[in-house]
Amino acid sequence: MSKLYRIERKRALELEADGYETLYDLPSDLELSVIHARQVRAVQTGRMVVEPTLAKALPQFASPLAFLDFETVSLAIPRWPGCRPWQQVPVQFSAHREERGRGGSLVHHEWIAEGPADPRPALAEALVEACAEARKVVAYHASFERECLKQLREAVPRFAKELERIEKRLVDLLPVIRRHVYHPDFGGGFSIKKTLPALVPGLSYADLRVQDGEVATVELQRLMLEGDRTPPAERAARREALLRYCERDTWAMVKLLEKLRSLVADQLELF
Repeated sequence: MSKLYRIERKRALELEADGYETLYDLPSDLELSVIHARQVRAVQTGRMVVEPTLAKALPQFASPLAFLDFETVSLAIPRWPGCRPWQQVPVQFSAHREERGRGGSLVHHEWIAEGPADPRPALAEALVEACAEARKVVAYHASFERECLKQLREAVPRFAKELERIEKRLVDLLPVIRRHVYHPDFGGGFSIKKTLPALVPGLSYADLRVQDGEVATVELQRLMLEGDRTPPAERAARREALLRYCERDTWAMVKLLEKLRSLVADQLELF
């Protein structure tokens, strides 16, 4: 029962006490949340469930789009003005942006801090340029990107208006999947690490040196703060690994949105 998405422990124990050991044991008339019912249906049938309502959720992703992801560091002793202990400070971003008048072709923008100086002014400037032409800015779990943008506005006032405009254009891909789609291979979660390989077979993070955000945070701190103590070749390899990890996050969003649109197209063909 623990595989049910965000199920409370008390409820899971109640279900187990009633004799339900796995999701396959749950009867169709059992009262469940909408997400849990969809999850159980997918697991029991072994097939992805796509709600007809998905089509109504996609028009918010209006082209030209930018797909945005930040990476952060979290330092016990703040190094830059206005930072708090353990605050997650954005020091890297990746953005895939659709180009106007080029048939939706994508251009990749990226920026990463490489030394101990305050990275936020240069990052903000590069970010504003990267998102300049986008009508909407796509994120996955957009509350994180929204918080990063808020921090940047406060830290770099000269770009505050431009950063606020980016924040207002944010659209979140995560709740679209969570509310309308479930694949048995999601395994009870909706993180991009789970949804990507399930919905886009052959694309995951397994081929990367950096494969999750926690490792990225540690590696970013080493890249920024170790300086000459790290051999140049190792430093270059670390930088490249971090760039490819962040790039994979935004490319994942590109491919996930493509998949959602194809699922809607497949539904329309049935009518």
